[in-house]
Amino acid sequence: MRKRISLLAACGLVAVGTATIPANAADSVFPLVGPSALELPLPVDGAGAREQRLSITLDHPATGAPFAGLFTVDLRKVAGVATVRDHASDSSHQCDEKDGELVCAYKGLPVSLELDVAAAKGAAKGATGEITVTGKVPGATVTPLTTKVSVGGPDLVMREMNLKKDLKPGESQPLPLVFANEGTQAAKGVVLELGTTRGMELVETYDNCRTRTAGDLTTVLCTVEGDFVPGAVYELAGDSPLHVKATQRAYDDVLRYGIYPAGDEPKAAASSSKARAGRKLGVSPVKSAPAAPALRASDLNPGDNRREFAFHTENTADFTTSPVSLKGKAGDALSTAFVFENKGPAWIHAANPAGSLARTVVVVPEGAKVTAKPQECLAVDADGTKRAEQLGAPRYECALGNRVGENEKVVYPFDLKIEKVVEDAKGSVTVGDWGTGAPRPHAFDPNAADNTAAVVINAKGGTGTGPSPSPSTSTSPSPTPSASVSASPSASPTAKASSTGTGTTAQGGNLASTGSTVGPIAVGAAALVAAGGALYVAVRRRGVRG
Repeated sequence: MRKRISLLAACGLVAVGTATIPANAADSVFPLVGPSALELPLPVDGAGAREQRLSITLDHPATGAPFAGLFTVDLRKVAGVATVRDHASDSSHQCDEKDGELVCAYKGLPVSLELDVAAAKGAAKGATGEITVTGKVPGATVTPLTTKVSVGGPDLVMREMNLKKDLKPGESQPLPLVFANEGTQAAKGVVLELGTTRGMELVETYDNCRTRTAGDLTTVLCTVEGDFVPGAVYELAGDSPLHVKATQRAYDDVLRYGIYPAGDEPKAAASSSKARAGRKLGVSPVKSAPAAPALRASDLNPGDNRREFAFHTENTADFTTSPVSLKGKAGDALSTAFVFENKGPAWIHAANPAGSLARTVVVVPEGAKVTAKPQECLAVDADGTKRAEQLGAPRYECALGNRVGENEKVVYPFDLKIEKVVEDAKGSVTVGDWGTGAPRPHAFDPNAADNTAAVVINAKGGTGTGPSPSPSTSTSPSPTPSASVSASPSASPTAKASSTGTGTTAQGGNLASTGSTVGPIAVGAAALVAAGGALYVAVRRRGVRG
């Protein structure tokens, strides 16, 4: 039985020396096996050239006995074209470079040599050379292998689209997608990538496209067969147009679009779905170019494969808070929650992914002391000065996070203790943009009047929610964060999403038991769920307790 290993076949045809195995072992001929051609990507601006693996094996009878021999790699014909180094993945061989050759002593099984090859600094596109490997094995003749090395390959370049930036909800526009192959080899098949954030969507669907949604980004990957030759420019075929549309929830959104050689595209998630529209997306050449052998290969310069366009849609998002009314006597422990809600219609995200979109400021009524709070809420003095002691502060500032969906609620649970009964003690809860003083309304918020709500303890008339049956001032730790998704709708302003909402996010430990806010749930602000109906995202976070 003979063992033959052929690696990197995607880079070219496999070359093997003619092998004959006579009855006399001393006359045996063992060929070196490996690719006949290897294409090297050009260096990307500001980075070194990507290495390609050149794998070479010795085709020999599978006797099971370890081999001892010598490989010599002649590097003189790739000087100035490529750099070559031993991959050194194991201890089966030792290589030394001398006088333009890499000499590798080998012992063991299987008999193989792994080389890392990259375009040399300053190598021109189209430069070529040869790597020749010879071998010596006691009692046999080794047929050498020559691999042609060239700097080049397919280089797909996505051209920028001139799109309309300022839109209105429901407005759509065509996508004049154009890409070119500026490489030295043809690409065998391409994959078109189209990614839209939550407020934008593609109008058409095609059978050769698959869709994935991760957080607020929906990506469509369309595979187009054919040979895409160097020097040619391509556009969408006339019978398969693409349009992008601003939805009713659009505000600041992004379209990402790219082109990749088939097999080199971003990998789709396991949950990807494939369209069944009865038609396929196609492209056609804008101008013709000479034919060249098509390759399944990596793109020479991935830096120019993808573009991005930012849209702004004329829309609003109504940020609101809910009033809270509590009652109790001195010494009572109360649990409540301060609720922020984006009533839409737009979803909103911060320009800085690490930033906070909004803050909710809670002013504690006189006579009450905070005994537990969420991590997202930091204690400050009445003038806004930060303080080290986090419990018992007169004011709390709660960071929202970097995005909020349309019709999504965010719940900040607090535990309070009534230290002194003050009739009609009033505080407040306010949501708004960050500033040096009180939160200010966002530019997109059409109704600043509902940004502030009253927090009252022992209101005149005796209304309000009393002490919890089981006070939540225990010092036991809260569970670590976890996420779940529920499609249960609710018509009331409780801790489940409305039928048109995207969810309720609870921050911190125990949830409120007030008369007008939420029931006990756990929520996830980190999970960005693309909702097709009423979803609520649940995550429970550790609170700070006294």
